[in-house]
Formats: sequence, structure tokens, C-alpha cells
Amino acid sequence: MFNGSRLEELRLLNGLTRADLARELEVTEQAIWQFETGVTLPKMKNKIAMARFFQVEVDYFDAVDKNGSFSLSRIAFRNADLEAKKNIHIQMVYLEKMNQMIDYLENFVSIPNQIIYQLVDSIEQKLQQHESLEFIADHVREVLAVSVDNANLLYSLEKSGIYISERLINGNADAYSAWSRNGRPFIVLGLGKSAVRHNFDLAHELGHLLLHNQVDFEELSKEELEEKEKEANQFASYFLLPRKQFLMDFVNIVGKRVSNPDQYILLKKRFGVSIQALEYRAYKLGLLTPQQNSYFYRQISKKGYKAVEPLDLEIPLKKPSKIRSILDVILSNNLLTLSDIERNQRVSKNFISQLFSFDVKFFDKYLLQLDTFDNVIPLFSRKQ
Repeated sequence: MFNGSRLEELRLLNGLTRADLARELEVTEQAIWQFETGVTLPKMKNKIAMARFFQVEVDYFDAVDKNGSFSLSRIAFRNADLEAKKNIHIQMVYLEKMNQMIDYLENFVSIPNQIIYQLVDSIEQKLQQHESLEFIADHVREVLAVSVDNANLLYSLEKSGIYISERLINGNADAYSAWSRNGRPFIVLGLGKSAVRHNFDLAHELGHLLLHNQVDFEELSKEELEEKEKEANQFASYFLLPRKQFLMDFVNIVGKRVSNPDQYILLKKRFGVSIQALEYRAYKLGLLTPQQNSYFYRQISKKGYKAVEPLDLEIPLKKPSKIRSILDVILSNNLLTLSDIERNQRVSKNFISQLFSFDVKFFDKYLLQLDTFDNVIPLFSRKQ
């Protein structure tokens, strides 16, 4: 039996219209619609062509998926993207595919100390006690043991229990986050961003996961959505730039020339945060007057820093590695072979690497016994 919804999902995952896929498979656009909706079953030659194009097994299209693991109401999109229904559907499909494969892989490893769940409970208590957002952000930072320069932020979030991935995101969103129905947290980052932009996106989405995990985003008005975005932005600012440390370094590094963006370059290196985010924090702390703030942004425009800031190309961009770590434990300890995974999920290694945005060469050592792959976090142990 051919499951047309799986064809539609693969098409959307690859950002294709029905017309695009029709051209690739040398069939009509109407035929693609008929295959997806179950009006017509594709011939075997069509199924083989689909499988080759999407790098999956032919029987991939015969599988029946479980009920959806995500609710649109639990995904923190930007307001403009909530209005772009097509883009949201694509991201939902992406989350489903990731979650499906993680469900399978987690059967073979133990993942200890997922502190994100304790944080959710403690934040709920602090909100009920009317603690300030800044106090909450400082608490979260301390629990996650984030370094002063925020260099270990990605690692700390992955270790806490959050699954983080990267992909090209259409629309206006820099990133988005979600809780699955079975309580698994995700952050999806956009590709092509600088390290400091990634840091802010991570902190912003962490704010959504912790502060808004019970929010129904679909039910919010435009104004209410904007308020949630503002709250996540404030959380990120407090989280990345704790007041005491920031004030001390601001005085020592920026000094009195607070309206000159170039004075913030060393501070940017210190915290791994953009020049504009640094100035915003300083302005909110009363370290700049409104006039100085306005002059600062005129200088940002004049110097072309809205597009690219100093150090954007120098600060190393870290990549998510939790999935690679899980795969490494499974494959290195012969809990499964790569063929086992491909066969169970009915996909190729290319499909897996593209889904989780890492180089397919990662799998080479498991096929050719090459040297140990670098940059895999040793978080996991074999399940007893």
C-alpha cells in the first residue's frame, strides 16, 4: 500500500512544489497530487524514481506513521511566520521526522541528567512566586553552568536535554522551538548565521521553552504574540549578559565612549554577543542616554554593521553534535550497524546527514574504519 502522505512530507522537507517534483520525476503535476492524496497509486517505476530522488528505500512509502508528535500550538514561531501556513507545515514535517528518528535511536542509549525538566519545574515555581525575569535568567544560567563568554552555551543546552539542529528556514524566523507531545524539547536554528547570532537565538528559544511551555501560540492575538517575543528577547539579554559581570566589563572595556560601536568590539569577544545586543543591554541599564543611543545606531548604519559586524567572521561557529554523539555511541559499540539504522528507518545515510545537517563523511569511519571523528560530545553511555 502506498502512503501518499509520506511523499508529500518528503517533498515539503526538500522545499519542492508539486510542479518541481513533477519535473524531477518526469510526470505531471496532477499525477503528483493524485499520488499524495491517494487518488491514484504510482507504478513501481515511479516509486523507484521517488526513492532514488529522495534517497530513501522503495518501501519507505509503504510505512504508516504514528499520530503527529507535535501540536502547532506548542511551536514558538515568529508572528509573521505563523501567518505563513505553508512554511509552518514544512517545519512541522521536519520536526516529525527528527523526532521519529530520535525515538528509535534513544532505544539504544541512556541519556542521564536531563536537567531541562527540573528547570521547567523550578521556573514554574519561581513564576508563581513572582520572581523577576532577570532573577530567573540568572538562575537558569547558573544551573546550566554557562561560561562567561557563552562559548559552551550550545553544549550546555544539548547536555541539558534539548535537541538542537540547523536547517534553512524560509520566512522571517531566525529560529524556532517546540516541545513534542511526549515532552522532548527542540530548538531549530537557521543556517548562515554568525556565532553571536546563534548565541542569541539559542538564548531566545530557551526562554520560550522554559517560560512559554504551557502557552497555546495559536490562541494568542498579534499583540500577545509580540509580548511573548519581547519576553523571550528580554530573557536572552539577561541570560547572556548577567548584570554584575556586564557592568564591570562595560566600564573597563567600553569606558566613556559609549556611542562608538567600535568600543564594543572587545566586549563582543568577551561575551560572544553582538555589538547591538551589548549596547541594548547597556542602554536598558541606564549606561547611555536616549541621545547617545540614537547616535550609536546612526553609527551602526554608517559603518555597515547592520549586515556584518567586526568579529562576525572570526568567532568560531559551533555546530550541534548531540545526534552525532548518540550515533557514535551506537555505531562504535556495535549496538547497531549503519545498515540496521538505514533498514529500520528505510532511508539512506545521506538522508540522515541532511536531516540533522552534518557531513555524510561522519559515517565513513563506521564503513571504512577511519580515524576517530572529532567534535563529538562524550555524553552518553551504553544502555544497561
